[in-house]
Amino acid sequence: MRILVAGATGAVGQRLVPMLLDDGHEVVAMTRTAAKADALRAAGALPVVADALDRDAVMGAVLGAEPEVIVHQMTALTGATDLKRFDRVFATTNRLRTEGTDHLLAAAEAAGARVVAQSYGSWNGIRQGGWIKTEGDPLDPGVASVQPNFDAILHLERAVGAAGGAVLRYGSLYG
Repeated sequence: MRILVAGATGAVGQRLVPMLLDDGHEVVAMTRTAAKADALRAAGALPVVADALDRDAVMGAVLGAEPEVIVHQMTALTGATDLKRFDRVFATTNRLRTEGTDHLLAAAEAAGARVVAQSYGSWNGIRQGGWIKTEGDPLDPGVASVQPNFDAILHLERAVGAAGGAVLRYGSLYG
């Protein structure tokens, strides 16, 4: 299968690309940093450089790649350590989860590709029932201090779901 991984050099993407390659998939690895293209190529992926916040760049990358599936792993959290300024740290990631998602979905529709996207469900799970939550459990809209993040995650989940894609919500053992 030909798979485009958007966010191929991020925390999840850099681990996902080798796994997909090992499973025999043809991987197009999208990154916004041209300096990372050689490492992706050396790993066996076909690199494509595009800023996910640039609709035309995403459209060109996806249409040129002709993927069957697009995996949305885009965040801007590399090196994020200052969680006292949560909104500032997550500002670009929130844009990737909204604008970037919309660009990927438009390109996926034009290319006839399906989309699988990551979401997040640790701190924001509804505070009812037990500790263990699934993708089917609702998010908690009452966490006001991180409302922009909640809104971005909700946008991603609803947009990808409405487009017929799949959303995988992940969390941490510490959430």
